[in-house]
Amino acid sequence: MILKRLSNYIETHQYVAESRLLTTFHISREGVAPMLAILMKRGHIQKIVNSRGDKLSAQIFYTWQKDKVIPLVTFV
Repeated sequence: MILKRLSNYIETHQYVAESRLLTTFHISREGVAPMLAILMKRGHIQKIVNSRGDKLSAQIFYTWQKDKVIPLVTFV
């Protein structure tokens, strides 16, 4: 059930920060990572990691792709 809700949320918003998912669904970073890995394997969700240099922590975003794609993590 939570996987479907996460998928629908990302599909609706198209581009979502991981921090937004954590606050919206009240789950921890350790809890959301495996769930999103499952959704990424299904082929519509991709992960983008913005490293932001050495002094700032990385920002993680998830995007929805209309067509199924190969699971992909992009580092910026």
